[in-house]
Amino acid sequence: MLAILAFMAGVTSEPLTLPTAIDLAKAAIDACAAKGAHVSAAVVDAKGNTLVVLRDEQSPKPPIAAPRKANAAVVFDQPGSVMEPREKSDPEFAAKIKADPDHLNPHAGSLPLHMGGAVVGGLAIADTTHEGADACARAALAKFPQFH
Repeated sequence: MLAILAFMAGVTSEPLTLPTAIDLAKAAIDACAAKGAHVSAAVVDAKGNTLVVLRDEQSPKPPIAAPRKANAAVVFDQPGSVMEPREKSDPEFAAKIKADPDHLNPHAGSLPLHMGGAVVGGLAIADTTHEGADACARAALAKFPQFH
């Protein structure tokens, strides 16, 4: 059914696959490593389920935040750079985040992945500055034009 909907929408690519998720996470880690940042990266599917988590061997922390950030990007269909200030200014949104901290982290460095107008997953980077994570995520995503 998804293939039929994708065809009707003019999308000829498959939805997010494990090999693509691995490549996307690796591209994110490489983008940060090029800037001297050692990070974790996660890619989740359209339901927020983790497909892959990669951690640079020099990352200072266990890879906990990245999957939560990627999930939040999917759940709210917004980049973390939009959600982070929203959490401070929107009490209702902040309450949603606070109600599920084990699955939601609305900080910069996360991006929803779209194909044919639909959210097909999320990418997130953690364990560096929020601005640095956002820049690395955007640089990685730029290498995957099928996700817009």
